[in-house]
Amino acid sequence: MNEPIIEVREDFMLSPAGDSKPTLRTAHFLKPIANTIQEPANEFNQFSSSSVSELKEWHLTTHFHGWRYQQEKWLSWVDKLQPKYESLWRKAGIFQSIMSTKCYIHRSLSLLIGVVEKWCSETNTFVFPFGEATITLEDIMVLGGYPVLGDPIFISLKDQEMREVEKKLMLARQQLTTNQKTGGQATTSMWMDMFIDKGSEIEHEAFLSTWLSIYVFPHKFCVKNCLFSIAVHLARGNSIALAPAVLASIYKDLSLFKKTIDGLSKYPVSGDRFPLEVTLPSPFYLVQIWVWERFKNLQPQPLSINYGYPLLFRWHKVKALKINDVKLALDSAIDDFLWRPYVRYADKCEMFYPNDEIWIPFKKDLVDEQMLSFFISSRVSELVGFDSIEQYLPNRVAMQFGMDQDIPSYVARFNATNAIAWENYCRPISDKKLYFPARLFEADVTTHYAKWWKQLIFGHSDFVKNIVRKKRTLPSRIRRSFVRKANTRGNDIGVPPGFPPNLVDFLTFENSCDSGSKNSVHDCSPMTSHNTLVPSIYLEDSNLVSKDNIELSVGSLEEGFKDANGSKEADMSSDKIFLSETNGKSCSNAIRKNVSSSNNITATQHNVQFLSDNVTQVEAKETVEEKEREENDHEVVVLSKEQYLKIQEELARLARQQEEMLRLMQLREKKDEELRQLLTSFLRNQQPPPSSS
Repeated sequence: MNEPIIEVREDFMLSPAGDSKPTLRTAHFLKPIANTIQEPANEFNQFSSSSVSELKEWHLTTHFHGWRYQQEKWLSWVDKLQPKYESLWRKAGIFQSIMSTKCYIHRSLSLLIGVVEKWCSETNTFVFPFGEATITLEDIMVLGGYPVLGDPIFISLKDQEMREVEKKLMLARQQLTTNQKTGGQATTSMWMDMFIDKGSEIEHEAFLSTWLSIYVFPHKFCVKNCLFSIAVHLARGNSIALAPAVLASIYKDLSLFKKTIDGLSKYPVSGDRFPLEVTLPSPFYLVQIWVWERFKNLQPQPLSINYGYPLLFRWHKVKALKINDVKLALDSAIDDFLWRPYVRYADKCEMFYPNDEIWIPFKKDLVDEQMLSFFISSRVSELVGFDSIEQYLPNRVAMQFGMDQDIPSYVARFNATNAIAWENYCRPISDKKLYFPARLFEADVTTHYAKWWKQLIFGHSDFVKNIVRKKRTLPSRIRRSFVRKANTRGNDIGVPPGFPPNLVDFLTFENSCDSGSKNSVHDCSPMTSHNTLVPSIYLEDSNLVSKDNIELSVGSLEEGFKDANGSKEADMSSDKIFLSETNGKSCSNAIRKNVSSSNNITATQHNVQFLSDNVTQVEAKETVEEKEREENDHEVVVLSKEQYLKIQEELARLARQQEEMLRLMQLREKKDEELRQLLTSFLRNQQPPPSSS
């Protein structure tokens, strides 16, 4: 692990949206990087398909013990001690965090649930159609004000005077727990009453213990013994690396929340409803702030703040937008996602974001704390928390640090003990020079990464589970309405990096709907016997392609668009899907195309856009015989009746989403037309009157 974290080489690069031509240039990558696409990497877990409405139906109760609420006693205590101890707080690197406790953050449960559904506990990243992203140490440092550098949270007190102070804190807490009037609880409210305006010699340590117990490592609103040693160190200006511990707690709660959502599927659909409950003790408000900072389409109007104010004040009492479908908004945010939001106000967040890229020799007199914090934030490590050790993988989200993205390699764990994990976190820097990208540089992805990501996303598909093969008859084609997202890059909604636009799949139904019917998919009523109604999925391409020339993994589909008039079409076809599984190894899926040209295909009314993030991992069980590979293009993938019903539900949901998108687009066109008329009128009034001769 003790090796340089930056790799510099020339490679063919694409934009993250995959809408640019490959360009050969010098690129900078975060290591470790996979050597090939086939090299094993940290695997994604299954994607959740629950929705906010389902969670409400199941009576999910959430407890956010680390959420920011304003407490008058605490605020007055902060104002009282700030003049005396501000210099010590700054020396310990906690001043911004303490001052940000004055912020009140409105909670949006639907927004939190929507983003948690994208969480992968195996990689500690959010998995969006356009790539991976995560909450990094940089986010915790900038938004939360927690230091990245310093001693670990489990540091002991070796000085006798410091141990005496800790002992006094222990005795004060014991008075609360043994007092029958307090109910045996050392609550933070009672703790503050014990020290505020009492002239105690350990008031500062008690103050920091309160801050740690309420805002940093909260637990049922009680003061905890394990925080006293940290408070004693901080009271003397000793820096403690709180950021990795806070991020570890957030990672743990994200995985717990995701597991709770996924657990909904284990309950019976009918019958009594079981109340579900989840308690999240971490500063989970940072998850919501992270979403607001990065997703422009989900961002309410932030406040303006003055220089020196904590960045969190941008969201003080700001109310969340009302989003009808958070999942759709997240999936379609390829042009609304900000990979580096903090560079816009680098001075206010006190981070080192140079205007031009630079290499700085690693010497103590040349590298300051900001530079070193950025460097530590961008290298893989282990995060030591109070009750967990979480893996930190910035090499999977290099674009969040202004670096180019290549295929991330598997990273071994160093989590046997807290000491081993901490040694990994603060290991010596082996880089002779530290690289800092330009502030406004827009990073790209390699062509290899684009192909790899394409395969990963389409590998988690419900539509290729439990498949059987059946020859195609002459069914009618039903296509879902295709919705374009108006954006500057011209990409379609949910298209991952490297994918061609207008990616469409088709649902085929036997004896279910007349080909000339004007009814939607939802108007097609399934027959009683599933033998008479066989739903199937097939892909079709109007170009003639030799099957020997194309062999792709499942989901790694390439399109050809051309009809009789030379216009582009979104029709794709595939006549064979081969799946194999050997001795516990991961499935190797390939699609061989043999496409026949057709100029007389009648397009039906509904285009289908495949939303790949909503599907689960493929578990193909069939072995394909050699003779199946010789069959013609009448073979199709046939789904079970249960999956057919799921498809219909998904189509109904997507149809509602499309109607909303079309409505918004029409509204925008109307506003654009009004603006155009207003501008025309204004220009007409600016013309000088005709001169009289």
